[in-house]
Amino acid sequence: MYWSTQTNYHCIRFRIRSALINRLTIIAAVAFCLTAPAAYAQSAGPFPGSAVDSKTMRIQERVEELYEQGEHSRAYFIYRNELVPIGDKYAQYMIGYMYLTGTAVEEDPVLASAWYRLAAERSYKEFENERDHILSLFSDVDLIRSDSLYLQLRREYSDVVLLLDVVRDDLDVLANQTGSRLSARGSPVMIVDARSGGSMSADQYFGQVSKRIELRLKFIAKQLNMPDLNTDPDKVDIDKLEIIVSDFVGTIADRPVRP
Repeated sequence: MYWSTQTNYHCIRFRIRSALINRLTIIAAVAFCLTAPAAYAQSAGPFPGSAVDSKTMRIQERVEELYEQGEHSRAYFIYRNELVPIGDKYAQYMIGYMYLTGTAVEEDPVLASAWYRLAAERSYKEFENERDHILSLFSDVDLIRSDSLYLQLRREYSDVVLLLDVVRDDLDVLANQTGSRLSARGSPVMIVDARSGGSMSADQYFGQVSKRIELRLKFIAKQLNMPDLNTDPDKVDIDKLEIIVSDFVGTIADRPVRP
């Protein structure tokens, strides 16, 4: 048994949830950066924006209700399949918490640690503290397994991986802007925003897509420590960037120093 203080994790979870009232998803956070207040963004984490769309907020609220009501299997499904894939760090933490405590899944502290490590990659202090505490209790064998599991998760759900995918999608939108479904920039065609229901000109729409790409690339550049990365949507080498991101998420750099 690794966890002599396991019963205290309910208090820890409550503290983390309270500290992350404005918990973010990586995709929604950057997508809505044009309208998010700067102070809100700064208080929530190192992002160029932090507004979360209403649908995601409803899912977050619903899954918390399910968890509190003891519907743990349903909560796990939503955390794992709806929130984790869009970069919700609280959801990633909760998957780890459920593996740690054996809630709706088979107890597995090492797998829990891998999820905690993923949740901590945005440097939220509460998540980092939980990650470091878990790893400090492991044997060398457990640490090796934790590293392996963490790398698997990181290659699929790291912020830079998720953002790179949506950058590719947006670049495809720009590349196809003269296609049959959307007219070229400057045309009188109006485009309906699926989120808000409002309409905008094609020129405005593609301008927003370009700005979104630029901000996402800047976030990726910061995470990769690449201040010289070209974030111009018309000039970025997306294939080269994918190789760089692949190398980045294939490395381990978060282990605490053992005394």
